[in-house]
Amino acid sequence: MNKAKGCFITFIVVFIIGLILVLLFALSDFNKTSNEQNSSDAQVASSGFGPNNFLFLGVDEREGLKNFKGRTDTIIIYHIAGWGQKDCLISIPRDTRVKLEGHGWSKINAAYVYGKEKMLKDEIYQLTEISINRTMLLNFDGFKKVIDALGGVKIVVDVPLHDPLSGANFDPGTYVMNGEQALSFARCRSTAKGDLDRADRQKYLLSELMRQKINFSLIIKAPQLLNILNTETKSDFSAADFATLAITLMFSNKDFERITIPGKTANIDGISYVVVNEKEVKEFLSKYIK
Repeated sequence: MNKAKGCFITFIVVFIIGLILVLLFALSDFNKTSNEQNSSDAQVASSGFGPNNFLFLGVDEREGLKNFKGRTDTIIIYHIAGWGQKDCLISIPRDTRVKLEGHGWSKINAAYVYGKEKMLKDEIYQLTEISINRTMLLNFDGFKKVIDALGGVKIVVDVPLHDPLSGANFDPGTYVMNGEQALSFARCRSTAKGDLDRADRQKYLLSELMRQKINFSLIIKAPQLLNILNTETKSDFSAADFATLAITLMFSNKDFERITIPGKTANIDGISYVVVNEKEVKEFLSKYIK
């Protein structure tokens, strides 16, 4: 190995180590003041830079509230795959019909209301056999503030989205959306498949955020973002988890699989559900989770 090549490799190694240290230092205050979940229920440890499953939940909680008591109307698992495999963003429709212990048949977005993170993670594992390493809940205010802190996100709208309930008012085209616009885009249900289309848009939005915004400039914005995460989210992420996630994304090609578990819409006793078959769900996911 020639001297120039050796110096270059040394530089890369030192740079990565320095990046890790900077991120850990910037994130240290987060650990001191975050509302980590120190409950007695078992947590699945994060496995460093190996495969991990991070659960991101959007809570239906209006502006000014930070109780995190609403239903989890967005349920997305970010699966960091093993070497040489694509990472996945996996949506579980909020109307997925499940049998909740002590409450009978219900929608999966009610699991958090009845049994907080533990019940929801238990239901996800039963349905998918995916063990969750870490969980983050984000409310409407937090979502908008994160988008704005990152300078907006470029989104391509491919069909008209006009929905007074969500506030979406987009003709087809390319937009650099601020937090308010991105929230209306993510909540819109005015298209043919309703909530299923909405879940696809949410995965697309999340993947574009990761693709466009998770880069070395994130270090400069870390203090502002950490303040938002500290006040507007509820999570059990540690400083090491955030550093691992950021570094993994910085050095990945950000070519995500975006999938939704299979199911069929049905009206049962006057209630609209997405009915799923656990065996079919697990077989479907086996193509992506290895």
